[in-house]
Amino acid sequence: MRRPPTVPCPSERALGSRRALLLRVLGSAVLAAIPAALLVARPAGPIRGAGLLDVPEHEEGAAKRARARSASFERMAQGIRPLHVESGPKGFDVLSYDVSLSLDPAVRQLEGTTAVRVSFTREGVTAVRLDFDPSYEVLSATRDGQALTVSRAGDGAVLLPVDPPLHSEERTTFTVSYRGVPPSLGALGTWTHASGTAASTVAEPFDARTFWPCVDDPGDKAVTTVRITVPDAYTAVSAGSVSTAPAADGRTTHTWTFAEPISTYLVSLAVANYVKLEATYTSLDGTRTMPVVGYVVPEHAAWNAARVQATVGYVRTLAQLFGEYPFLSYKYGMAEGHFSGGMEHPTVSLIGATQLGSSTRDLTYLLVHELAHQWWGDDVTMATWDDIWLNEGFATYAEVLYAERAAGASPGRLLTTRYDDGLYAGALGPTVVAPVDDPFRYTASVYDKGGWVLHMLRRLVGDETFFRGLDAYRRRFRQGNATRGDLRSVFEEVSGRELKSFFDQWVETPFRPVLRVAYQPSADGTSVAVVVRQVQAHDVVHPQPSPGDVAWYVFPLTIRIGHPDGTAEDATTFVDAREAHVTVPTPSRKAVSDVVVDPDGDLLKVVEAVGPGA
Repeated sequence: MRRPPTVPCPSERALGSRRALLLRVLGSAVLAAIPAALLVARPAGPIRGAGLLDVPEHEEGAAKRARARSASFERMAQGIRPLHVESGPKGFDVLSYDVSLSLDPAVRQLEGTTAVRVSFTREGVTAVRLDFDPSYEVLSATRDGQALTVSRAGDGAVLLPVDPPLHSEERTTFTVSYRGVPPSLGALGTWTHASGTAASTVAEPFDARTFWPCVDDPGDKAVTTVRITVPDAYTAVSAGSVSTAPAADGRTTHTWTFAEPISTYLVSLAVANYVKLEATYTSLDGTRTMPVVGYVVPEHAAWNAARVQATVGYVRTLAQLFGEYPFLSYKYGMAEGHFSGGMEHPTVSLIGATQLGSSTRDLTYLLVHELAHQWWGDDVTMATWDDIWLNEGFATYAEVLYAERAAGASPGRLLTTRYDDGLYAGALGPTVVAPVDDPFRYTASVYDKGGWVLHMLRRLVGDETFFRGLDAYRRRFRQGNATRGDLRSVFEEVSGRELKSFFDQWVETPFRPVLRVAYQPSADGTSVAVVVRQVQAHDVVHPQPSPGDVAWYVFPLTIRIGHPDGTAEDATTFVDAREAHVTVPTPSRKAVSDVVVDPDGDLLKVVEAVGPGA
């Protein structure tokens, strides 16, 4: 899908003032109600063009988009075909990986051995295919200890023969040893700082294969152990719990074990002469403690101790919202790395040296975002890349929920002022469903619009049902994968509502509704007749048509009747027609000074006009 042009509606041009339109749409109290700190603390990437507000691209999203695009260009230059990771049934399931790596951040060279244990899911599989970058030479391979002769596909994938084929449910273990120079724009990056050289990885979306052979498919989660052998001066960090042992030639092996299944793009390493900062989180029930850690380079340690301590509070707040932290038996923390943003590696998010190297930046919402991924992305992971919003939209809405819980922010008003450019065909114009081969192309839709979807779902079903639905969704799919259809099914069960129209209009359909509103007070002053017209230039998309489908949006809408004395009366109605006629009672019988549509900013929309009329 081509990105829609970033153009305002005609009425937006006529207004000429971003603030004037916001005031017309939301009412004069909206901007003043947002704490000033929340307006500047949101993870801030590049400005996304001329909207009603200069809303920056999400900092993590901007970094992931740029990294994924650069990696794609490098593959094209090498003549490697475009990646498509949704390979369908393979005939086997990966149970575990044991990844052993040897590196020195000062030398652009990587040696490794990966052991892959698989279980066959059907008869007749004659080869196991592991995605792998062609930059590496395969030194040897075995199956259950017996040497194998392997072949390579054109994209570098390793083809491991299964001869004779095994039966369904039989298991076997392959090992592949290799060495080479990591691709310059692959997952493994090196960086320098005042006291040395360091290395770290960011593999999302398709680049786990650029530093170890694997089935690089988010839907095939496996238990992974990572062994990293580095010179003694370095500390190596990954997911889970660590043990260390001396190795030859002045080196140390750091073995990180993590018994929870994760997707390949989440397997990580970070290596530097780290200083370890530590605080302690106590579980919600008060019975267990967990280390909260920060691995930062020495020159950045002084000011990051406070960030590590603050993270304890972030963990507690999100645990209160979503249920206990999912990896309580291990740790949570951050490791400083080369990536100029954040990456949600399980139990230890990678945070860029650009961010942690600043003593003055407020990183609250970036750190909350990465932490939220431990629930939404690492524990419950999207099954396919087109549903990346199930990771990123959830983590973005977690920022809003945190602001609501910690600072008393109005979630709708915060979304309107900091997570929306206000344009019909602007940054949030594309669908929440992402291109499967380029999932970070439209970050505003994946991150911001994805967060909006969750907020509007919350407003539709109510707070109690919403959080009960999140809990049910997590419990059902923890340690596994989910789709947008799974999310819908859970919320239909929990709410007792049919949600096809909701998911079709907000997830599958581009753009947003455009409203024109006219009102007329009754002669006796007891009510106001309101007409809500939808005038958007598109119809709602229904990927699976059914008899009840309509071409327009259906949604709850709050209408506020303002009076000259500054008081107001609210009523919530359900808009279910292209032209909806609503009668709003005004028991006070006061004169009407104005009408505000959606005063708390709970609906993703454009309001072209609100005014008196027949």
